[in-house]
Amino acid sequence: MGRYITTTGTAGAVFRQVTANYNAQPNDRILMNSAIDPFTIYLPTPSNSLENDMIQFMDVGGALNINAVTVDANGGEIMGDSTLTLDVKGITVTLIYTGIAGIGWFAQT
Repeated sequence: MGRYITTTGTAGAVFRQVTANYNAQPNDRILMNSAIDPFTIYLPTPSNSLENDMIQFMDVGGALNINAVTVDANGGEIMGDSTLTLDVKGITVTLIYTGIAGIGWFAQT
């Protein structure tokens, strides 16, 4: 995850436990738990994103199939769409910002 590099040359990812609406930051590793309620995660705006920024989403609560989490592109795009719905129990998804018009954030599982 390219924006923050430690003195040892490793990426400085930040783990966040999220159970409600959240504004994601580059290099976040989001530990989602939607067992109580569904919620929305907002990506950084395109003007605050750099190529190769990454954000990872992990269903640690195992409840996405019950309460889906919506990822909002916040004025940008996620593979050409304005939102991404995470609704598969136990899934891990990584978004990588491409900076390419019509794509924006690219999703990989």
